[in-house]
Amino acid sequence: MVILKKIKKRETSFGIIFIIRIITIFITIFFFATTPILAQYKIGAPVPDFTLEDLDGEVFQLNQFLNKQQHLLLFFVHSDEMSSIAKLEDMIAFFSDYQPRESYQIIAIIEQGQDTEIVLERLSQLKEKKEIPLIILLDVEGEVSANYEIASYPTILLLRVDLHLRRAYDRFTTRQEASFYQYLKFIFTSQKSKDTGNGCSDDVCPPPPGFE
Repeated sequence: MVILKKIKKRETSFGIIFIIRIITIFITIFFFATTPILAQYKIGAPVPDFTLEDLDGEVFQLNQFLNKQQHLLLFFVHSDEMSSIAKLEDMIAFFSDYQPRESYQIIAIIEQGQDTEIVLERLSQLKEKKEIPLIILLDVEGEVSANYEIASYPTILLLRVDLHLRRAYDRFTTRQEASFYQYLKFIFTSQKSKDTGNGCSDDVCPPPPGFE
């Protein structure tokens, strides 16, 4: 009887361990399935190089911006996602109004869809009006977006001067959008001398939540 009890006890223990392992596997699978799409790009890691043409057919390669600008922003949009185009326009308006002192470059990467011509005309006119460092590149086949594993639009990558990742925003919710602009004000210095009521004093802004 004692031996049988020990055997049953061992079987119960093995059963519990097996169940725990199964649960652990499911949790791991769930974690990787729900992790933001850009999680594979660690802060400080280099991003993939690419070569694309702009609206005039001029060829640009990401590596040509190496050590050229203090800040480089990759802004992924889709011509069929008008909300992402609107977010790009909002960011252009922000830079036009904020007037950073540091050198920067915005690269809009447009994955093309049915409304491409309308979107390109819209962005081209905006670029001429605002006169900020904006390059609009066409991802005709969607290869760059696929290589970067872009799943939602807009997706924004902030790169350092060495083209290593500084920050990534791949789910542009209202909260993330607010954090994005607060972070821009944190890393950029405005040419304006007056406080705009955004918590900044003498052109120095408080860090975004989580960066104190």
